[in-house]
Amino acid sequence: MASGSDSITAKKGGSDKSGSRLKRVALPASYGSWSLVSEPILLGIMVAPSWGGLLLALAGFLTFLLNQPLKIILADRQRGRQYARTRLAFRVAAIYILLAAICFAMVIWLLGLEPFLPLIVAVPLLIVFTVYDNRPGRSWQAELSAPTGFSAISASIALAAGWDLPLAFALWALMIGRSVPAVLYVRARLRLAKGKPAASSPAIGAHILALLAALLLVWLSLVPWTAVLVFLILLVRAMVGLSRYRREFAPMTLGWIETGIGLMSVLFLAAGYWTL
Repeated sequence: MASGSDSITAKKGGSDKSGSRLKRVALPASYGSWSLVSEPILLGIMVAPSWGGLLLALAGFLTFLLNQPLKIILADRQRGRQYARTRLAFRVAAIYILLAAICFAMVIWLLGLEPFLPLIVAVPLLIVFTVYDNRPGRSWQAELSAPTGFSAISASIALAAGWDLPLAFALWALMIGRSVPAVLYVRARLRLAKGKPAASSPAIGAHILALLAALLLVWLSLVPWTAVLVFLILLVRAMVGLSRYRREFAPMTLGWIETGIGLMSVLFLAAGYWTL
């Protein structure tokens, strides 16, 4: 006969296993995506706060979370099998969809369809991400299309706060300029950390284009001057980080550093908007 302590231990072990399974189903496995997803939401809320924007931010975050259970459902369907995790993924996906639909419906009721224009424009990019993300291995198509498309949430949040269309899309452009070069930079750094060859020109070139775009947007009075400062810092970071003078970091440490740089970028950009 099992002792009381054995029974408690078994129940605790079962609970831990269930919690771990739920975490794997409900939360994305790639923690690097959290920063690139949270940055456009955070910047949008900081520079264009509104109740409609808050609802859009919540709906956008739920849509981001939805990708994980959908990946599991599609992968198991391709295998022609259904597991306990498949059924759990269906339940989690249904909850995410329901909550996101409620948020979107409230935005439509409050503000109409105009805030959704950037998201509609971003749909092809999100389709590209979905197609390539469900293929084996990591693909640059998925890693670049996801942050580019998801950054549209910043423009939608701005429109919900009553911004003009050019200003809202300029905010989206800033987030693209932050996310795409960052993805290319991190991909190159990870290859170098593994002792593999990595071309620095795509990442550095993308940073230069982002800086030039920021200069143009500042000249057009669509974004604050701090955007130039931010992209200049990011360019220098990329040039040093991909040079022979770089310091080597573990992948997790590099991820935390990039998260800090992303937060710094958002704060500098927000400060610029607050002074306009």
